[in-house]
Amino acid sequence: MLIIISLPLASASVNVSLSASPTSQSASSGDDATYTITVANSGEDDATISLSTSQAAECNGYSSSLSDQVLTVNGGSSETTELTVTLSDTAGDSCETTVSATAVGASPGDQDSDSITVETTNEDGGGQYSVQISVKNNGPQTINYDSEEDGDQVKWELIVENTGEQSSTMQIEITSDGDCDSDGLTANSDKQSTENLGSGDTEEVEITVDVPDEGATEADSHCFIIRATVTQDPNAADRAEDNITLTLQIPEIKECEASLGKSSHTLEPSESASNSFSITNIGNTDWTASAASDSDEANIQGWISFEGAQSKTLTEPGTSQDSHTFTFIITPDDSVEPDTIELKIQARAGNSIACEEILYVTVGQNKDASLSLSTPKLSNAQPGTTERVELTVKNIGNGQDTFAVGATNLPSGWQVTLSQSSITINGRHCGPNNCNEQILDADIQIPTGALANIQYELEFYVNSAGTEHDTISLEATVAAVHSVDTSLTSDSQTGKFTQIVKFPLHIENTGNVRDTFILDVCNPNINSSCSSPAWNASFSNSQGNKISTITLDPAELMEIFADISVEDPFDNSEEVFEIRVGIMGASYQSTEIVRVTVSNYNYSMAISFQNPGNDPASASLSLPPGGGYGTFFWIDNTGNGGIDDAIITVTGMESSVLHTIKVDGQISNNEITIPADSRVLVEVDLEVIDGVESGISGTISVSVSSKKNTAQSSSIDFNIDVMIIHDLQYTLDSSPEEITIKYPNRGTFIAYVTNNGNSEEKVEVITPAPLRQWSVDVVPNDFKLQPGETKEIEIRVTPPVGLKDDDTYKFTIIIQPEDTPVAGEPIELIVNADTSTISLVNDFVGQFLLYGAMLIGSIFLILIFLRTRKENKMINEALLLNQED
Repeated sequence: MLIIISLPLASASVNVSLSASPTSQSASSGDDATYTITVANSGEDDATISLSTSQAAECNGYSSSLSDQVLTVNGGSSETTELTVTLSDTAGDSCETTVSATAVGASPGDQDSDSITVETTNEDGGGQYSVQISVKNNGPQTINYDSEEDGDQVKWELIVENTGEQSSTMQIEITSDGDCDSDGLTANSDKQSTENLGSGDTEEVEITVDVPDEGATEADSHCFIIRATVTQDPNAADRAEDNITLTLQIPEIKECEASLGKSSHTLEPSESASNSFSITNIGNTDWTASAASDSDEANIQGWISFEGAQSKTLTEPGTSQDSHTFTFIITPDDSVEPDTIELKIQARAGNSIACEEILYVTVGQNKDASLSLSTPKLSNAQPGTTERVELTVKNIGNGQDTFAVGATNLPSGWQVTLSQSSITINGRHCGPNNCNEQILDADIQIPTGALANIQYELEFYVNSAGTEHDTISLEATVAAVHSVDTSLTSDSQTGKFTQIVKFPLHIENTGNVRDTFILDVCNPNINSSCSSPAWNASFSNSQGNKISTITLDPAELMEIFADISVEDPFDNSEEVFEIRVGIMGASYQSTEIVRVTVSNYNYSMAISFQNPGNDPASASLSLPPGGGYGTFFWIDNTGNGGIDDAIITVTGMESSVLHTIKVDGQISNNEITIPADSRVLVEVDLEVIDGVESGISGTISVSVSSKKNTAQSSSIDFNIDVMIIHDLQYTLDSSPEEITIKYPNRGTFIAYVTNNGNSEEKVEVITPAPLRQWSVDVVPNDFKLQPGETKEIEIRVTPPVGLKDDDTYKFTIIIQPEDTPVAGEPIELIVNADTSTISLVNDFVGQFLLYGAMLIGSIFLILIFLRTRKENKMINEALLLNQED
């Protein structure tokens, strides 16, 4: 009996294989033989499989049937059906029944076929000598090898049964034929023969096949025929026997060994690095490797970019194309926290991982943040108040960070106070509930001088590690405030009948919006309305034009005049007037009370410089930023009304120059009492504000008037240019610019440096580089000089060492401001060195040293000669003594 199973390779789309359990059995009439037929599809596609049976020609009295004629078997799975063999009363000794299968796949032309043969023996005709061999417990004859389950050895346990009437031993042998090839593998039996088995006795036989290296074993069906022969059968030419075919199916192995060019990288988000992935085929077939990447710790989509083709066909191990190297670029993003991430660089065979290596990538921190406001705009905020908004700081980087938060580019006078200026926030991967955000309170202090009708912008920023991440602007508008402030130089004046008395009135818009101001002179005794005063009154500007309203911008100040006509001829008569300044469209107003007294006297003051220049009414000054100037002027009481008060007013260059008025060294309040026919000496100090740009110019006027007649004034002017004047001058002491010295003495010049400029100077003295070994030193060589200050310096000139001949050294030093070399002042000096008094001495000394050296050398040579001669004599004596011995 010969049972053959043939299994094709497992890589086809449709791949059908049949197996039977058992492959042989005994039956009799009335007792059918039943076989379980397993139909397996090891291909990738589903298959429709048609089944049929056929019997050998000598199968008289045998019939067969299948429970299923057609089966649908999914790819990679199997189904079973039953084969029934029926015997009649005239059935022969045995019959071989073949089951055939034809598989059809979904694709045209995708077909496969297989068959299996089973043997049925008639129990009624076994004879005296008969044997049957089968797999124990109806186990499978075909094993699909799995290295993880089977290890390096596959085992079948067989049952050998003596089905004859006589006792006998059964010889066990393993063989093959053209239809059943072991294909390089060897099967071994644990027994060469059984013990003597009586009729119906059985014995177990173990068949093993070693699979030492799955990858080196051919992917194929490895077939082995196990034959049991009755050794006591006297018919030696055709002894009773039975056989069973065992098949080991080795699948295609698609595996590889891998290595990385670099096992790790440390990269910042969006930073790139190159690497390589080398693979070698260790499977048992050709297969196509596709490069891929994966990670169990992060979504790394987009991190790995393979260069060139991403797949490569690897030939069988040991061939020239069994290896390949993929190159790739890795560029991590900030989708993970700063940490070390394990990436799997893989070679895949289809969807299966053939090999992989772990690449460790340490991802750095991406520092980033964004800002948002609870409201983008503050509207109609009241000046002098504090408004609060919420500022949300969001860490959109990938790790915890500490941020500095603040406000910048604030309008003048505006202040912002944050509840925190430094905050630590988790990165955006921290989890839910806005754990990467923090809300701060921003208190905005609106200055009292904030203007209406202007859109202010306040900018908030967030940064970390010195890098600004985001800014956001808050727009703010301020509610209009209407306000005015007035002041008088004098609230009481005198005038003659029909004379117009002028009261200088200063009006300042202290609100925050441009307003028009209404001017009125009223009777102070009637408060409900503006009743006409006792005398005619009106207003005029500095050009003498009558006005009834003025328009001022916020903080703008204007001087106008309240003009009151004296209409009472009687001396010492007096009237009181109320000056009202109202705001058009608002109820706010400011009032001043003035008094006019009728007088026949003149009240006036005159001002003049104590030491006038070419123009007695003006002086021109050049002052540096931070510099100052003081001078004196006289104020004379030129009226005939007796003792009077002088009012001093200083105007011009208010934003650049500060002024101070002093009387007798004491600061005055700009109002001085002067007796009749007298004068007072007044000091004015002018100081340019430090930081004012050089080049600014303007005029400052100092005017004086009688408090009782402010309309009549006298003034002097200071024409000021703000500039720094560098002017360093030098003078030499009585010594000339050329001197002669007796060598080796040192030459000395004394110079005086004077700062004739208008600012402090840091002075440096530049000396020449050494020439012909002459050297120049200046003491001191750097110092400070105030305007008008003088400093003495000493210039020391040292001649060369060993000078033999007369020499003349001409050199230049430069005295200059440290920061302004172009303003330097050069000094050209000459030093003559006279060597005549030492030449003879030098000749004598030279000859003496020469002769002395010659004498000492001669004595030294004589001493060496004498010592050498003595040593030679001692050596000769020693040699003679040795010869005698």
